[in-house]
Amino acid sequence: MHKAITRSAGYSRLEAAFMLVLVLLVGLLAVTKYFEISKDAEEAMEPGLIEGVRAGIASYAEESRERGSAVHYPNVLDDAAPGAVTPRDPFFGRVLEKGVAVEGWSKLKKNQYRTPSGRRIVYNPETGEFLFLPEELSPGSAHVPAPDKP
Repeated sequence: MHKAITRSAGYSRLEAAFMLVLVLLVGLLAVTKYFEISKDAEEAMEPGLIEGVRAGIASYAEESRERGSAVHYPNVLDDAAPGAVTPRDPFFGRVLEKGVAVEGWSKLKKNQYRTPSGRRIVYNPETGEFLFLPEELSPGSAHVPAPDKP
């Protein structure tokens, strides 16, 4: 009795194509989920960053009072130019030890910023307040009402 020896040539083209499609689908789902998580993380970081800036403003004011300075709050929070934040031009460097270069933040004009969630926040150097602007305020309006507290 002789056994017939058969040799497998590996996977067929159909099996290989099926595996390739399966791997691509899993990869696509993973990448999509990664970007969703990244966006959620940026938005979750926003309130903490804002509170950090507010604490930095309060610390700046305390140090100014201890020095006997008549000006308690900084005139501006940073020297960054209007536009999107960059590592070379971070925001809030006057009140935080290291400036912030978190993607999604932008500077609209002096002392006015847009957060990653799209809300506008303004700094008042006379009072030291760092507050959200009302949503109905248009960027070109001449009259700027007092900001709302969050």
